[in-house]
Amino acid sequence: MITVVTGPPCSGKSTYCEERWEPGDVVVDMDRIALAITTPDAKPHDYDEVVRSIAREARQAAVKKTFTVAQGDRYRGYWIIHTDPSPDVRASYRAMSGRIVDLNPGRDVCLKRLEERPKANQAIARKVIDEYYARR
Repeated sequence: MITVVTGPPCSGKSTYCEERWEPGDVVVDMDRIALAITTPDAKPHDYDEVVRSIAREARQAAVKKTFTVAQGDRYRGYWIIHTDPSPDVRASYRAMSGRIVDLNPGRDVCLKRLEERPKANQAIARKVIDEYYARR
């Protein structure tokens, strides 16, 4: 089964997945991909735009491949973390039998959790949080 977990930064998407995945499941997560392509001393959410750009493209390829291999696989879970998919992308997830879980703890909760993130990337995450809630 494919589960797509959405929500603004700091809404708990990774935590939601971690609490539910089983050993051997596939997890497509931008942050995990970014950490995989940089040095071992890198911290979660603490990478620059170059790493983010490479990870973004790798994530897109991983999502595409996930939908290909997941069809008919009843033995493994597939998790895709996607902050704010457009209506068209949501429709494509649904068309591929993806279950969508929307997390929305509220802007104040997200901003409070953001304080725990590395300072260097807080401005980027805050911008995404603000844009996310401005559209709702």
